[in-house]
Amino acid sequence: MDSHTLIFRAHSSSRYSLAALVGVIETDHRLTEIAIEAPIEVSMNTIQKSVAKGPTILAHSVMSTQTDRIYKEVREVRERFENSVTIIGGGPHASARPMELLENGFDYVVIGEGEQTFPELLWHLMNDKDPIEINGVVGETTQDCPIPRDLAPVDIDAHPPFALGMNIVGPIEVTRGCPYSCKFCCTPFLTGGRVRNRSIDSVVHWLTQAVEKSGFDRTWFLSPNALSYGGRGRTVEEDRVEGLLKAVTKVEGLKEVFFGSFPSEVRPEFVTRPILEMMKEYVANKTLQIGLQSSSNRVLKLANRHHSVEEGLEAISAALDCDFIPHVDMIFGLPGETEKELHESIDLCYSLAEMGAKTHGHVFMPLPGSAYENEEPGRLDTESRKLLGELSRKKLLTGSWSTQESMAENLSSRKL
Repeated sequence: MDSHTLIFRAHSSSRYSLAALVGVIETDHRLTEIAIEAPIEVSMNTIQKSVAKGPTILAHSVMSTQTDRIYKEVREVRERFENSVTIIGGGPHASARPMELLENGFDYVVIGEGEQTFPELLWHLMNDKDPIEINGVVGETTQDCPIPRDLAPVDIDAHPPFALGMNIVGPIEVTRGCPYSCKFCCTPFLTGGRVRNRSIDSVVHWLTQAVEKSGFDRTWFLSPNALSYGGRGRTVEEDRVEGLLKAVTKVEGLKEVFFGSFPSEVRPEFVTRPILEMMKEYVANKTLQIGLQSSSNRVLKLANRHHSVEEGLEAISAALDCDFIPHVDMIFGLPGETEKELHESIDLCYSLAEMGAKTHGHVFMPLPGSAYENEEPGRLDTESRKLLGELSRKKLLTGSWSTQESMAENLSSRKL
């Protein structure tokens, strides 16, 4: 078996998947001979040095908003090194558009969850075996691409949440999957409706290791709806949420625990004063990320959100009453939204600011794999941009809304 080098292209927007996948490789006894590099910028000189030493694998985690940059990099690598470098893609866009990656220079694409498939692919490459025989890997000879949610689900507890060997640490993913099928989201396509939870024992184990080996003194959690932890995603499991918080706050050396704040969020109908009062006993965060998305019940129903504007406002009021600062997710330009409804959503942002809340703004993007992937991109009129810009300048609105409009147009122009 030849000595291989894996160059994992790091990027701020895919750092969480990088941490988890490198962690899986570090703990796979079959892959101890592989050298791992994870530079922020991958120079041709870096690749040249690796190729000179032996077989080189370049891996990208691809999000739909990154494709122009990544495809350009891949073309440059392919022109310079031809087949001396094996290029692998994974991530949400790769799972939704695997053939597009292959057409743009990738050799193999990992579809769906990568904790089992990606290490298996590396082992096959290191042992001169055909990766196409792996369920969930596609290449140039693939005839039919699997749908991610139809593949066998990963046991989250069986894999580390981050890479302690290379000190690539970050939030711990505590739930994966979502039983709701919001049409603007690609999660139903990627993981289906089944919710899986990382056990409290696993969370405590890895946090203890992170404190001891990496000097970790605070932790965040990843979850599409943090208040659903421990259950199947449709109800608050207060005892299990408190069990998690109680256990992690007892980890010696861990000073702060953040729960329900970015990069996680909570669904508004899950928010109650009693559960927030319980959280206050354990968490360090002063903010609570609440997904409202629109001020129109009609638009929420079209998007299949399964909650009302009124439930959102009740959640925001409860958070304020419990001394949390609500950071409210809003999506502007959702399919079916009228100009009047767009302006009403922006008016709501101003009302939220007066209440003491902040808004995390997005412009609707037709993400591949989502039910809305073939809808028109979100567009803002001049007055809307002006009003949102004013909120941003006052630091009452965060998010990438100002660049997402052009990103959405780019996604729409590249529809299949």
